[in-house]
Amino acid sequence: MRKASVSLRAVLIASFLALSLVLVAAYALVAKEHFIRGLDAAMAGNMEKTARTFSEVIGAEESEQVREFSGFDVATRWGGLPDYALRAFPNGPGESGQLLKQENSAWLSRPRSVIFAMRNDTGHGPLYLSQKVTPRGASEVLPQAARQNRAFTLTVSLLVIGFVFIVGWLLLWHVSRPMAALRAWTRSLNNEKLSHPVPDFSYPELNEMAELIRNSLSTVQQAVDRERRFLRHASHELRTPISTIRSNIELHRKLTQKREKFEDEQNIVDRIDRASLTMKHLTETLLWLNHEPDTPLQSEVVDISELIQELAAEMTYLLVGKPVTTEISTVPYSCTVPLVPARIILGNLIRNAYQHCWEGTVVIEQQEDRVTINNPVEPDAQNPSPASSENTGYGLGLELTTSLSQRIGWHYTSSRHGNYHRVIVEIGRSLDG
Repeated sequence: MRKASVSLRAVLIASFLALSLVLVAAYALVAKEHFIRGLDAAMAGNMEKTARTFSEVIGAEESEQVREFSGFDVATRWGGLPDYALRAFPNGPGESGQLLKQENSAWLSRPRSVIFAMRNDTGHGPLYLSQKVTPRGASEVLPQAARQNRAFTLTVSLLVIGFVFIVGWLLLWHVSRPMAALRAWTRSLNNEKLSHPVPDFSYPELNEMAELIRNSLSTVQQAVDRERRFLRHASHELRTPISTIRSNIELHRKLTQKREKFEDEQNIVDRIDRASLTMKHLTETLLWLNHEPDTPLQSEVVDISELIQELAAEMTYLLVGKPVTTEISTVPYSCTVPLVPARIILGNLIRNAYQHCWEGTVVIEQQEDRVTINNPVEPDAQNPSPASSENTGYGLGLELTTSLSQRIGWHYTSSRHGNYHRVIVEIGRSLDG
């Protein structure tokens, strides 16, 4: 299963969106905490002020009874406070000015009550203050302050989201432009552009990547050019000795027409003739494979039936000594095709059929622009290994046929049906030269 790919743009957008949400959530929590701490600080200051006022008003009177003063319950000892304070804080405050607080609330809900307690040491001794705040008894100022705090938090959050969005969009815009330019430049690379300097893509990392791409492609192109030049030069150089061999064979045959020829001598000459013909076809194939793609192919009117009969007759030497028969069925059909590639393609197919058939009948049928070749194969040759194909030349012939068919616009298929191997060639009706 292919792993789903995610674009870099989507990853960056998701990252900035997650970052903005985290920032907003963190700010909301901090704003809430500051609001609560501010209320607690205000409560502690109010209780401290109440304690000083109580001490000045009550004076040094030692009263253990709790008194309500300025909205707070005040006592000179901890045990004198109301039960709600004692239940909430059994141990009481440990030092002066320490504010104790207990909320009675569930998760994400308003508290049902809040209990405050504090100890304050005055010049007349310690005073203990407590207060229980409920929604009914709460000041009307607190809800209004809470609403203002929420509105402020929401406004700042929207501003943060907008700022992160703008920064992210600008960053994507600045980064995506050179990346898109790098992608377009990479797709447009050809032999000519590989020799040009690398354009500037704004960022050193992208420039380094572009340089690596250009160097890699240049190395590959140089290797391909060297191989192509070698094949082209070798093929051209081979044409001269091959032509010499074939011309000398013809000369030998003419010279021996006037005298009796021995059978062994004739077999030797025939083998040399067949080997030179095979080298000639292979040389022509290699030359055409290294033919420049942009160079126009010279086409001419060819009778496909005559070409098949001629090629089949040339390849009959491959059936010598084999219990193999041939059935060739053709109909006259002329079309405009490149002659040399056509001879190479059809010749390779017929040669492969003859070479790899050990007994039975090879059937060659041609109906207008459709050529079908069926030849029996041995059961263990139904799925030949790559190594055996290379050793016999079967794989090379099919590979050359496929390459040349694509070059001149022919449709070629190869398949197995039982103990038979079948190839079908659909010839292009015309090709501009």
